[in-house]
Amino acid sequence: MFEKKASIKETDKREKTKLQKKGMDVIRIVLVPLLITAALVAALYLVMDKITERDTLLKNVVVASKNLRVNAYITPDEVDEYFKVISVDGAAVSKDAYTSMDDLKEKGFYTNIPIGNGQIIYSGNLKPTDARLDKYQSGYEMTSIAVSNFDKGVNGKVREGAIIDVYAVDPATDELVKYAEDVYVAAAFDSSGNELTTDEGVAQSFTIYVKEAEIEELNKAINYGEIHIYQK
Repeated sequence: MFEKKASIKETDKREKTKLQKKGMDVIRIVLVPLLITAALVAALYLVMDKITERDTLLKNVVVASKNLRVNAYITPDEVDEYFKVISVDGAAVSKDAYTSMDDLKEKGFYTNIPIGNGQIIYSGNLKPTDARLDKYQSGYEMTSIAVSNFDKGVNGKVREGAIIDVYAVDPATDELVKYAEDVYVAAAFDSSGNELTTDEGVAQSFTIYVKEAEIEELNKAINYGEIHIYQK
């Protein structure tokens, strides 16, 4: 009789153990995947949040895709050739930076400074018009001049894109006279005839743009010799 009771207790214990084991199996099957899924969702959220934060900090800006000289004239059709849009850290860009190529395509403009490849373009770097340069829009001729006593001046650093006034000594009065004003320098050369495109070297002759009305007076200066130029 006592043995039978013991057998019943052992049976109950085994049943209870089975139920506990079954409960743990249910937990492992249901709860563990839920925890893993929750962890993955949390990780994905953090990654997306970082991506969103990064994208929010980036800003589109217009940069030069080629080196540009000072006073270069860019037509609307040439904008895509000389500029492009990139994304940069927005915190490093001031409010006057161009952010769209469309802003540059409304009409032609001049560069106000030399612009290097990859340089961000700001409103102060460009100018829509320049009275000294607009005169060439209707056409021009090219000629060359050599400068006298050049080593005594600062004009040896004049390069392509500079605006100059041309003077010469009038032999009749022995006075320095201005013969051409606001002349555009198309190229600069050293004493050996090598074109100068950097700050190295001393320029002693130049190719310049001239309007038809300026040719006669400029030829006087060339014939007189003793040419002096002054950069504007």
